[in-house]
Amino acid sequence: MKIKLLLTLLLISILGTTLFAQSFDLQAFADSTKYGWTDYRDRAQYRDELTFRRDKLQLYELEAIPLTANIIKSAVIPGWGQFSTKHNTKATVILSAELVSVIGALYFYNRALTNYDRYQSATQVDQINDYWGKAETPYHYSLMMMGLGGIIWAYNMYDIIVSTNEYNAKVWEDILKRSNSPLQIGPGGVEIRF
Repeated sequence: MKIKLLLTLLLISILGTTLFAQSFDLQAFADSTKYGWTDYRDRAQYRDELTFRRDKLQLYELEAIPLTANIIKSAVIPGWGQFSTKHNTKATVILSAELVSVIGALYFYNRALTNYDRYQSATQVDQINDYWGKAETPYHYSLMMMGLGGIIWAYNMYDIIVSTNEYNAKVWEDILKRSNSPLQIGPGGVEIRF
């Protein structure tokens, strides 16, 4: 019974593949003009260009900065990714602005808490109103500084994507420029091309 079922399934699969299979067109497969090659020299030139680009891509992968790693760096410490992409001035400005906003927010929050503690321990109406006002203003400043820090961090995250893409594009251009130079330094030593 099992053998009969297996043979039936095998027969159905063979018939199904022969009925629905398309014929293989060897002439269309071997036609090199569909790639723009007119003869064997064009094909050889294309192969050489492909090999050249593959070798350059390996260099690019070694020198380029991965976008994901740079985003993580900048998410942890704003400006760190910009330092990686050699945008040192921008990185310094972003890091400084972020530090000023965070330190300012902490400073004003600490002042607000100090005055709030005094407000809670005050017993006279004038002192209560005075300490409440002194606690409320630094608290609002603290919130504004935190908001500014959030805006700077968000800009940092946007900028690191742009900076990394610019840096990687420049790396690719530099690799291509170096390959056009007649003097090449590689693992095999110094090579001069004419």
